[in-house]
Amino acid sequence: MKIAFWSPLHGTGTTSSMLAVAIAYAELENKKVLLTQTHYNLNNLEQPLIGDVGEEDFFRDIGIDAVLRHFKSGNITKDQISDCTIQVGRALYLLAGTRNSSREGYESSMVKGMLSHIFREVEKYYDIVFIDTNSGENEYSLSVSEECDAVVILLDQNLYMLDSFFENDILKNKNIFYLFADYDSESKYSLKNLSHKYKKINKYNSACIMHSAQFSDAISDKKVFKFITDDLDCDRFHTGFTFFSSLKDTVLHLKDFIDRQGTDNTAAPVTEENR
Repeated sequence: MKIAFWSPLHGTGTTSSMLAVAIAYAELENKKVLLTQTHYNLNNLEQPLIGDVGEEDFFRDIGIDAVLRHFKSGNITKDQISDCTIQVGRALYLLAGTRNSSREGYESSMVKGMLSHIFREVEKYYDIVFIDTNSGENEYSLSVSEECDAVVILLDQNLYMLDSFFENDILKNKNIFYLFADYDSESKYSLKNLSHKYKKINKYNSACIMHSAQFSDAISDKKVFKFITDDLDCDRFHTGFTFFSSLKDTVLHLKDFIDRQGTDNTAAPVTEENR
């Protein structure tokens, strides 16, 4: 299964939210999770997860560029895909982004077609593939999103943004999960109130991840994997309890949303109370 992460606007925390959800998903559900991206610019995904890894030679034989070379020389195999990924945790894997020096070359229609095929091949060997896509009305991001089984759309509590997004209705007829990151529980624009205003949002297809300065610091410090795995099961006396509790709740809701694709979407979601 492929899940795209996308946002109508830059700066809504798409990449950091995907990292948090993927790490927690792999830990809580013990599923083989692969992270990858469509971006030309690098390090938004890799550095927070694996830090600085030294010379660019490190990426010569791994990542999307290496898979593309295998694809050009023939059909790509399971072993080749495995050799091109980095195992970050017990069940978490990374297919690093491009190091191509030519943006035009990387974003050519031919390469885009090959990448779409690669994502379909990769999907065969992992339980779930999370794809970080470019924000906004990027043609390729929207194309990738259309090919995915579901799309996690990153939104915030800004009514101007939300009005514009729901009026435009960019992604139609897709299985959409609405995720509010950096969520402020003190705002009057709570998820419950927003679901009354925007009828496409409901309690079965949405979640929020609470604001956490410590999480933001972990992203900047390039230690997000350790930050989440160390304290994911913290108790209510921990300073990060609200963040981690909301992250676990997001994973539970997303898993239930994914499991219900093609079934009755009115079924009640799984929660920690009734799991």
